[in-house]
Amino acid sequence: MKRVLLATIYLLFFVCPCFSIEDTVALEEDHHCECHTHEHQQQIKVDDNSVLTLRDCISIGIQNSPIIKEFAYKLEIAKSNVGLAKSMYFPVLSAGTGYNQSFNSNKVDFYRNYRELPYVGVSLNQMIWNFGKTTADIRMEEFLKIAASYEFEDSVCSTVFDIKKHYYNLLKAKYLYEIEKMNYDLQKNLEVKIKTCKRDESITKAAILNAELELSKIKTNLLETERNYLNAKEELNNAMFFKNAPDFSVYNTQTFSFTPVNQNAVKMVNYKQTIGISKDDTIFKYEKYAYDNAVKIAYNNSPDIKALVATKNAMNQALLSVKRNYYPELKAGVGYDFVNSNKYSNNGLNIAVGMDASLNAMRQKYDIKGAKAQLDLAETQITTFKDNLYFKVRENINLVDAAHKKLPVCKKQMGMAAKYFEQCVLNYEEGKIDQLELEDAKTEYIMSLVDYVNSQYEYNIALIKLEMSMHEHLVDYHDDAEHAANYHAGDENNTLGKLIRCGKKHKP
Repeated sequence: MKRVLLATIYLLFFVCPCFSIEDTVALEEDHHCECHTHEHQQQIKVDDNSVLTLRDCISIGIQNSPIIKEFAYKLEIAKSNVGLAKSMYFPVLSAGTGYNQSFNSNKVDFYRNYRELPYVGVSLNQMIWNFGKTTADIRMEEFLKIAASYEFEDSVCSTVFDIKKHYYNLLKAKYLYEIEKMNYDLQKNLEVKIKTCKRDESITKAAILNAELELSKIKTNLLETERNYLNAKEELNNAMFFKNAPDFSVYNTQTFSFTPVNQNAVKMVNYKQTIGISKDDTIFKYEKYAYDNAVKIAYNNSPDIKALVATKNAMNQALLSVKRNYYPELKAGVGYDFVNSNKYSNNGLNIAVGMDASLNAMRQKYDIKGAKAQLDLAETQITTFKDNLYFKVRENINLVDAAHKKLPVCKKQMGMAAKYFEQCVLNYEEGKIDQLELEDAKTEYIMSLVDYVNSQYEYNIALIKLEMSMHEHLVDYHDDAEHAANYHAGDENNTLGKLIRCGKKHKP
């Protein structure tokens, strides 16, 4: 029986997922990757104060995901159904033995007390040919198995994308929390300046009260952003199915980092530079996609389309099976029996060959009609999905392009707001502006930081949406996905990692 590479086809999604249904025969040939290293045999360990990369989180999620395991079991069921369909061509062995004793009212000695001790029967029956019905059933189950393999692939894709979204949401929440802490420290420093600057006493008193009120509002916002940060971490843990997770933090990525402009005029700002990009972090490979090229990639990569195509092919085979339902079946059998009665004993060998057929014309008519409708439905679903995917890809390209153009604008605004704030601090010390204008300048600076963080978040979410629609990662997670698969729970595939076949040379 052919090996089933498609049980782990999701790994190809991380390498080069551009292949079609017609390629599956070639994919089922043995192509083992014998390049596992000691590094890839170590399961990720997370302790308190660990710092995780995006790659780490994806590997943990693939290891833990019960959703992936669920689809792995569904794939095993589909593989079993193929075996069941093929079993129709296998012989059926029957055997029996027993004892029979009867007492009758007939006075004739032979009939009055009749006994068989023992009797034994063995038979072997085989369906020789049913004119293509079983062949069509087998092919139908094969295509359903292919569809199940792509659904399995899609479950891995969905897990990866979900983790990525929550990873960037955690970065966003983390930096908004940092900004609010900075805002709180800046406000306390401003309050000190207001108290020390020489102004009219009534003006100074009102300014101090206003500063204290603003500090109270900022304290409320600080508590809210802290809560959002903690919840964002819980949401990431949920996406990774990581219960009882220790207290960890996450690295920046090459598309999301935060370094606010330092304030020279306002001292003692409690801002700590966050950890930078890990040396082994993912390599960002995004380049602008043309509409037509992106749609073509999406059509080639989409596991949904491949599953729908496989389902359509299965429905086509189901239609053939229905059309052949009234075809005769050619059967053959051989048997041996032994009987030992009170009058005589006998043993014999029997051989039989036969052909039979049955037809319910009304049922056959509507079975064919229903099977044709199922086939037409499958074809329509492919067309509908492709049409929707076409527009979704184009929309996501527009989102990425718009978010990418926004990044330098927000970064420039952040720098301008920082300079304006510094100048306002100096002007306030010299008595050129009042406290309200100083507060407004600080608010503008803080909002520019928030806008910059949000713009980076929006850009990364737009990239993820484009990745999801194209089913093409803009970074390479292949090595970590394979590492995770080695430790994915479940004996349904004798561990997923053992079935991995790939053509890529792994990292040393």
